Amino acid sequence: MKELNISMNEAGQRLDKLLHKYLSNASTIFIYKMLRKKNIVLNDKKAEGKEMLKDGDIVKIYFSDETLEKMTGGASSGSIHQGSLNQKAGSLSKGDPSHKATEKRSGNTTEKKSDRKNASHEKSEKLLIDLKKHIIHEDSHLLVIDKPSGWLSQQDEPGSISVNELCLMYLMEKGELTEEQLRTFKPGIANRLDRNTSGLLLFGKTLPALQSLAEVLRERTVEKYYIAVVSGSIRESKTIQGYLSKDSKQNKVIIRKEKFDDASEIHTAYTPLKNGDGFTVLKVHLITGKTHQIRAHLASIGHPIIGDPKYGSVKDNKRYKTTAGVTHQLLHSWQLTFPGDLDGVLSPLAGKTITAEPPKEFSFFLN
Repeated sequence: MKELNISMNEAGQRLDKLLHKYLSNASTIFIYKMLRKKNIVLNDKKAEGKEMLKDGDIVKIYFSDETLEKMTGGASSGSIHQGSLNQKAGSLSKGDPSHKATEKRSGNTTEKKSDRKNASHEKSEKLLIDLKKHIIHEDSHLLVIDKPSGWLSQQDEPGSISVNELCLMYLMEKGELTEEQLRTFKPGIANRLDRNTSGLLLFGKTLPALQSLAEVLRERTVEKYYIAVVSGSIRESKTIQGYLSKDSKQNKVIIRKEKFDDASEIHTAYTPLKNGDGFTVLKVHLITGKTHQIRAHLASIGHPIIGDPKYGSVKDNKRYKTTAGVTHQLLHSWQLTFPGDLDGVLSPLAGKTITAEPPKEFSFFLN
């Protein structure tokens, strides 16, 4: 018999949804059959599967060890665990040798695998140390990370690692997250930044935190401000409007002033902070939040972000790579301002503004 003790992370969802997560290899028909036969019960009573779980509920699964192993896939930790995270840690940086094919040389294969495993473990430890340096707020429900440029927010392909995975490793190291808990709930990033955009990321440790963050981000009650360095001279503050559509094949977006098929309306506001020789430093208010919105919207009005390989000026990018060492877009998620009426798990942030100062890559333009 397996007993699942429902915490606040599992509460608020239907019983059948939780069972699908935990019994990942079981069909819907099988799960409902087990409920009818009382092989799965809720608080020692027969359940239909539609019940909404509450904190403190107990789900008991009366399966043989063999059946339980088969229905859960035989993994003690669900979709992710510390070991697999260590194996993937090296892929945060491009070109990691641990993801190359094993060299099949007689007598060396086992040794090479062991060497790669050790190197990957050392890499994960280093990345965890780096992550801890970039945590600028932490409470029992939330982490706020100042993401460096070059780090993924979330996995973009199997085997890659991101801030999301590093935060899971961090919580497991602290003892705030167990392998068993990962079977039914996975903490995660609430907002995303492009790989080469630095700055503030919100990570929900608990289900209530993720739900609350999703609500305030959806309702746009959290004000998001960025620092951007763009080509050309901008002298006045302005709010610009347009329509954006994503081209998934090219991994780019199209922006037009007039509405067109499948396009979303976007709004971006900016204020010039400094004018220099051929560039302007902007404070950008991201009013709507769509893929590549700031990068593409500013480029559409003739002021692309310096260093941007997709939407930027080839001439200016080359110039500032030589004069200022710019190798990626100069876009930084600078401030998050939270509304004053927040309660519940987000109450520690009510009325606060969290700031992450721009990294050293911006120094040439800010000083």
